[in-house]
Amino acid sequence: MRCNSDRLIEALIAAQMMEYRLQHSAPEEAAPPAPPVVTISRNFGALGREVACLLADTLGLRCCDRSILQEIARRADVDETLVRTLDEHVSKVAGHWWGDLLQQSTFNHEDYYRYLVKVVLSISRMGGVILGRGAHIILGKDKAFRVRITGSRGLCAKRVAEREHLDIEQARRRIIEVDSERAEYVRMLYGAGIDDTRMYDLVLNSDRYTREQMVELILIAMQKSGYVLADDVFTSLRQLA
Repeated sequence: MRCNSDRLIEALIAAQMMEYRLQHSAPEEAAPPAPPVVTISRNFGALGREVACLLADTLGLRCCDRSILQEIARRADVDETLVRTLDEHVSKVAGHWWGDLLQQSTFNHEDYYRYLVKVVLSISRMGGVILGRGAHIILGKDKAFRVRITGSRGLCAKRVAEREHLDIEQARRRIIEVDSERAEYVRMLYGAGIDDTRMYDLVLNSDRYTREQMVELILIAMQKSGYVLADDVFTSLRQLA
């Protein structure tokens, strides 16, 4: 069921970048620095969403999560519910009722993948913080700063239990289910391991750091990697935290 991701990504990136250069070429005029793009991959309950939102606010960027699905649906001219079904169950389509649903539509998992790549590339040109969906693989090290946020199952379960009003065992089972789905999503679409640290520029353990500390560490690491950030970025973080 998995498409040939390497070739598809390369072809889509080449086509999209060529189209962008043709539309935005400005001879004799230096382009301003592109806004940064940060991808956040995370374990369930490891504060990834909270970090992404605070980081986006600090940098003055969009935090892109569900909006990606809305844009895929808009571009493909299909119902967002169908896109969400593929997004949440891409590894379980075969043999389930979703498969029958999708067979009745002209929009399938390969279309989802193709539009996903286009939307992520479009975001990368505008700048933003992208949560999940293997964006770190689509963009690679040259187009994004790639962060992975992890945490021990025990502490993540405690957070999930408090947030979703579950007992601790229910929270543990929920974490196992969601983390497995996310890992399978990346494996199915990209043929990669979600925990492969070689695909990230920074890996943070949320057992050790607060949300604010993780955002500060990301900003410092971005600067060390050559990103030019606003002079008042750390002041902005303190005001938002």
